[in-house]
Amino acid sequence: SSRQTERVLQVYFAGKRELSDDGCKVLAEGLQNKRTLKNLILSGCSRIGNKGFKALAEGLKINQTLTSINLSECYNIGDEGCKALAEGLKINRALTSIHVSGIIF
Repeated sequence: SSRQTERVLQVYFAGKRELSDDGCKVLAEGLQNKRTLKNLILSGCSRIGNKGFKALAEGLKINQTLTSINLSECYNIGDEGCKALAEGLKINRALTSIHVSGIIF
C-alpha cells in the first residue's frame, strides 16, 4: 500500500551516512510526488552538500504534507544550502518542525 511505501522511505534514509547530493536529488523528486509523507529524517547524512540541499529545497516548495524534517548532524550544509532551504521554507506552509542540532552555521 501507499502507506507502507512511505514508512519504508522514512526508515531507508534515517541515518544513512552514504546519502550524497545525487541521492538527495532523487529524494527531492520523490517529495514532489509523495502526498502522505509526514516526517523525513536525514540526521547524520553528512555527505549531503549544497547541491543536495538545493534539490531538497525545490522538493519542499512543492510538497505540502511533510510536517517535520530532521537535518541534525548534516555537517556539509553551507551558505548556499541554507539560503536554498530558507527559500523553500518561505513557500512550504506545512512544515512545522525542522531539527538542525549539531550544525554550525
